[in-house]
Amino acid sequence: MMPPVDSSAENWPAVEEFLRARGAAETHHPGGTLLDHLIRVARLLGEWGADPDLRAAGLCHAVYGTDGFAQALADTSERALLVELIGERAEAWVHLYASCDRGVVHPRLGSGRPVLFRDRFTGRDHLLPGPDARAFLEVTAANELDVLTHNAELADRHGPALHRLFTASRDLLSTAAWDACVRTLGRYAPDAGPAIRITALDHLVLTVADLDRTIDFYKRVLGMRPVTFGDGRHALSFGTSKINLHRADHELLPHATRPTPGSADLCLLTGTPHDQILAALAANGVPVEEGPVPRTGARGPITSTYLRDPDGNLIEISTYDEEDHPRP
Repeated sequence: MMPPVDSSAENWPAVEEFLRARGAAETHHPGGTLLDHLIRVARLLGEWGADPDLRAAGLCHAVYGTDGFAQALADTSERALLVELIGERAEAWVHLYASCDRGVVHPRLGSGRPVLFRDRFTGRDHLLPGPDARAFLEVTAANELDVLTHNAELADRHGPALHRLFTASRDLLSTAAWDACVRTLGRYAPDAGPAIRITALDHLVLTVADLDRTIDFYKRVLGMRPVTFGDGRHALSFGTSKINLHRADHELLPHATRPTPGSADLCLLTGTPHDQILAALAANGVPVEEGPVPRTGARGPITSTYLRDPDGNLIEISTYDEEDHPRP
């Protein structure tokens, strides 16, 4: 059984300082950094009515690493240090969360009570008392919902399995946690009915004042490939996407309600370092509007340099700071 509630679990400033010292604020994670994620998980647990120990466990849930996140902030030999910071009860839940063999335990969560828990550190099974099972599930839900909220790719990849997991273990979740699962994962329910799920952007349309000037700019400055298709239509090809070009006052039907040159903001991805981007823009006489500056893209942190095309459209050239975003 877990120790009783310990008031040291409210020692958040010291805990956050510990997490910073161990690199959590420099570790990339969906929605910003690992520290950002840990804080959001703790706050979400608080919104669900969790006690101080469970909130502290949420704040530290990735300290020893997890079955889905090998980058630990502390070794399990340092458990006494975390006990001093958050108390025995909260630390025990952190260790429990870290020790879970997800491939074994998650399927068992829907197959009866008490839960037969597999410790990935020891390889041994043991029965999980009800309070511990509920704490484990609550932290699991808060962690997964925060990750999926901040990464659409991971949401589509893991959403259906997580919906099945939390539906099967609904009896272990608080009402607030289950309601949050329904809001975030309901679209992945097998009986959710037909839905349109967009998977990628194929092309977009720019309305331009001068076709030749636009084609020259995007070819010369950004390396796009001009293509002609259909009945003399023009486009710019790059990667697996393209930009179709419509000359102002000669748009093809159907079109946007108010097609206007210079009304678009585009974010384009590149593998070119930003020092080379700046040098190329200078060589082509293209002013930099802003950058390089940190921004947030669809998959996480990016670095962006801004410029304008001949019509005044804002062009953001971006590189992902790190391609992989693991899930604690």
